[in-house]
Amino acid sequence: MGQIALGFRSLMIRLAIFFVMAILLAWALGGTLWPRPVTAPAMSIDAGGVVWNWNVRISSYTEPGLTWILSAEGGDASYGGWLAAAGFVEGADGFFTAGQHPQEGWQVIRLEDDGRYEVVSKVASRLDAESDLVERRPVRD
Repeated sequence: MGQIALGFRSLMIRLAIFFVMAILLAWALGGTLWPRPVTAPAMSIDAGGVVWNWNVRISSYTEPGLTWILSAEGGDASYGGWLAAAGFVEGADGFFTAGQHPQEGWQVIRLEDDGRYEVVSKVASRLDAESDLVERRPVRD
């Protein structure tokens, strides 16, 4: 019985050393053993003193794995959980973008100067959202 206990103790010591070395190696390489969500800026616009960003978030912990976050740097606001996003457009009456909300579908959004947003219309598809954004652009000669 004594040799089994010594063997088990030796195994536990080796496992502890292995995990400590693995953690140190991951830390030295700038990572971690446990994955965490990654967020990166995708597109941005300066809209009346507020910089609006669409950020992409990739996570292995949640479904869906890829979501979009609409954030305002000047207003310190962040609205996350969008399934897809369209680009920014400067229209005659403000700045606009579109996003696919998980429950409410595609929405065309007006970006306010105070860091908030307002849904101006709900559309059936991404094509309709992109068409709505194009129509909001002023005609240039």
